[in-house]
Amino acid sequence: MALELREATPEELPEVALVTAIAFDADRSPDGLLGQGVYELFTPLVCREDGRLVACLSVGTMAAFYEGAPVPLGAVSMVSCLPEERRRGLVGRLLAYSLQYMRERGLCLSGLFTPHPSLYRRYGWGVAHAYLLCSVDPKAVDVRWLPRPQGRPRRVDPESWPLVDELHREWASRRNGPLLRSEGWWRRAVFGGLYWPRRLPRDCAVWQRPDGTYGGFMVYEAGVRRGVREQENYCHVFQLAALDGDAYAGLLRYALSFDLAREVTMVLELHDPLPAALDEAQRIQATRHLGMMLRLVDVAEALSRRPIAAPDGTRLLLGIEDAHAPWNRGVWLLEAEGGRLRLHPSREAPQVSADVGNLAPIYSGLVSPLEAARTGLLQVHDPTAVESAQRLLGATLPVSCPESF
Repeated sequence: MALELREATPEELPEVALVTAIAFDADRSPDGLLGQGVYELFTPLVCREDGRLVACLSVGTMAAFYEGAPVPLGAVSMVSCLPEERRRGLVGRLLAYSLQYMRERGLCLSGLFTPHPSLYRRYGWGVAHAYLLCSVDPKAVDVRWLPRPQGRPRRVDPESWPLVDELHREWASRRNGPLLRSEGWWRRAVFGGLYWPRRLPRDCAVWQRPDGTYGGFMVYEAGVRRGVREQENYCHVFQLAALDGDAYAGLLRYALSFDLAREVTMVLELHDPLPAALDEAQRIQATRHLGMMLRLVDVAEALSRRPIAAPDGTRLLLGIEDAHAPWNRGVWLLEAEGGRLRLHPSREAPQVSADVGNLAPIYSGLVSPLEAARTGLLQVHDPTAVESAQRLLGATLPVSCPESF
């Protein structure tokens, strides 16, 4: 049977939306994916068999901060297959095709979110980001161990997205993984709720310093929902981004001011100081979750775009195994030059080597090269090269994962 893999045409969007809705048991009405403007942010790729659409996925053209620099990233989402056509390898064919598609468009990284990481790990995406989901009764704790803030919160609406975006960019540049957000992303994904649009936009508060400048922001949702036995108030914080201690203390106090809520839940980074800030820290309930999986679509381009702190002339021979992106395979000579990596193909024997999926947590900073070497994620052929690997591949900024797609 003939398979066709390509970008969807505008006329195929209703069919793409229907297949996606069937795969995810989602809304199949015109107000579903098609009516929400999702395909203004993502471009669908389709797999057709004998003219029939059997599987699809979508790629968003984005960028994410790594080591302070924006790196082009293809956001893979809505990976779908008709139920009757599953377990035939169609999604795998489409994922492999998407790698070539993204590389041709200069997207040297790819990210995705999934409850099934083993499937995507087979195609080179690796676990690279994680986050904490914390919940606490706001009436049972106090921000006792932080200085009382001098500024104040000020609620803003979606029309203030340029201000919030400026704060987000400064905050994101100090971390590995946050997306650069377009106006459409702010409006539809951040304020609107991607895939699950709200009747009203999410709320946002900025932290205003005494001198009138701004030190951070918080995107959240507060309301009433049906609980186990009755309706209950809730508050969920999607992102708390503080540029300084005053903003952190102030926005945290603001989140805990929703004391009608049975609990305040917050999406936080692994390194967030919340337990040190609250007086009854044992009341925090926290679970660790898988965030964005990462894939180096073009290893040479992705590594060369990420700044490094290694001295000029530091060298490493890195071997790459990649079953689905032949342009990545082989041995690469890595050299530090002017705060960046220069990569050239080499015929020499590798000093260290890795499957491309194992490079993902190293690139994001979730795992250091030293730890990767110790645990076998990075195979060491020359022990004297491990220190060079740490200097050239190690991250200096904390890993972050503030949103999903």
